[in-house]
Amino acid sequence: MNAFDIVVTVIIAVSALAVTGWLIYKKVKRKGGCCDCGGCTACDKCKKK
Repeated sequence: MNAFDIVVTVIIAVSALAVTGWLIYKKVKRKGGCCDCGGCTACDKCKKK
């Protein structure tokens, strides 16, 4: 592997970790998903009337 291959691999790995971390953060903070009105497809069914 040359330096370019290593840099590309590191960028892809860091990007994947960042996306995973963001999804976990949103889940822990309960932002998004059903009934938090984060734009899920079932928001009209689970809103309190």
